[in-house]
Amino acid sequence: MELSHRFPAPPPRTQAPPRRNRTSAGNPVWLDGLRILLGLFLLIKGLSFLDNSSDVFYLLSQQQSVADLRKASLFISFFHIMGGALIMAGSLTRLALLLQIPILLGAVLLVNFRNGLALDNTERWVSAVVLVLCLLFMVVGPGRYSVDNKIFRDQSRRDVA
Repeated sequence: MELSHRFPAPPPRTQAPPRRNRTSAGNPVWLDGLRILLGLFLLIKGLSFLDNSSDVFYLLSQQQSVADLRKASLFISFFHIMGGALIMAGSLTRLALLLQIPILLGAVLLVNFRNGLALDNTERWVSAVVLVLCLLFMVVGPGRYSVDNKIFRDQSRRDVA
C-alpha cells in the first residue's frame, strides 16, 4: 500500500540568505562600560608601577636574574599606560589587549605565585580577573562606543556606496 500521496515531499531547499557581518557594535552597552573600566584600571596600574618602580623591581628581582629588570618595570608601566588608554578609547583594542596578555600571564603565574592560591592573595586574583577580561574583549571586540567601531563602520559604508 502506497502512502506517499499522504506525505508530500518537502519543498526543495533554497539557499539561505547571506549572513550579515557581525560586528562588535551589536554588543550590549554594559560591555562597553566594562571595557572602559578595564582600560582605566590598567592605566592607573601603570601609573602606580611608575610611582612604585622600586617595589616592582624588587618583585621582579625575586623571580628573575636578568640584569635589565629596571627596563622591564618601565616596559610594564609603559604598556599598561598606553594599553589602558587605547582600551579605554577603543582604539586598536585587540592589539592593546594582545600586548597586555603576556604581562598579565607573568603576573598570575610568576610574580604573585609565592602566596599560593589563598583567598587573601588579592593581587593574584585581580590579575587573573583582568587577564580573563582581556581574553573576553579579544573575542567580543571593542563594542559600539569605540574609535575602532566608528572608523570601521564609516569605512564599510563607503565600500557599500
